Amino acid sequence: MDIQDIIEIFILAAVIFIPLGYALRSRLPGWKNRLATRFLSPRYLTPMTVSMISKNRNRSDALTDVSPVTGKSKTPL
Repeated sequence: MDIQDIIEIFILAAVIFIPLGYALRSRLPGWKNRLATRFLSPRYLTPMTVSMISKNRNRSDALTDVSPVTGKSKTPL
């Protein structure tokens, strides 16, 4: 393989990949986002733990009224 063959390969690659990249420029971010959401783990979400749930329950219990929860509806039948 001499230098002429290498130059032909570079020219052929440029003829194929430059127009292909230009055509896919606007479509590639959508494909990238779909693949990332399907196959990669989310970066900025923290897993929900039992301690987080209990903290939220304690906070919401403190915000509700003082009456005990009986499980019965207060509306008359």
